[in-house]
Amino acid sequence: MKYLFILFIFILILLSGIGIGVFGAKMFMPAITEKVEEIHIAATVKEILPVSECVTLVYHYADVITHSDVRKFLNVDIPFTGKKAIYTIDGAIKLGFDGNDIRIIASYNNIIVHMPEIKILSHEIFPETFNLYDEKTGLFNRYSLQNANDIQMHHKIEIESRVNENDGLYTQARQSAEQQFRSLLENLPEIKDKYKIVIEWD
Repeated sequence: MKYLFILFIFILILLSGIGIGVFGAKMFMPAITEKVEEIHIAATVKEILPVSECVTLVYHYADVITHSDVRKFLNVDIPFTGKKAIYTIDGAIKLGFDGNDIRIIASYNNIIVHMPEIKILSHEIFPETFNLYDEKTGLFNRYSLQNANDIQMHHKIEIESRVNENDGLYTQARQSAEQQFRSLLENLPEIKDKYKIVIEWD
């Protein structure tokens, strides 16, 4: 009789353990499933995004360059060495980011897209548009081909500095990127009507 009682207690404890295990599995299984689904959707989103440089804005410009120079001796201008010129030149600057730097987080029906900082990806000047508008040269200080190259390079640096200070261009580049990515992601069957796209910028 004593052994039957012990066996009964053992079976009762075993059944209780099984019950608790089943109940715990039911409690935690939705959370695990949801987490796996989040990881899956984040990976899916990452796969369709660009992995190379992503250009979001191309800034075309036509600029006027004013240049002047005079040779000096002991901080005094040397006669007949002053020169002045006005040139025009066209170029294009591409703004964007590296697609590899995009980070994706899927959580609570939100897909959070962390976008990297917008930067200048490339700057191309078009030498064929480098035209002389006006020129005055001194007898002993004329413009050379090297002068023209130096003026173009100096102007290129100056243009990039002006673009970096232009918040409006960077705002346009971010807005363009957001529009492109929202249109791309919100039309995916895995995302449409299931997830909200949230875009954040570094």
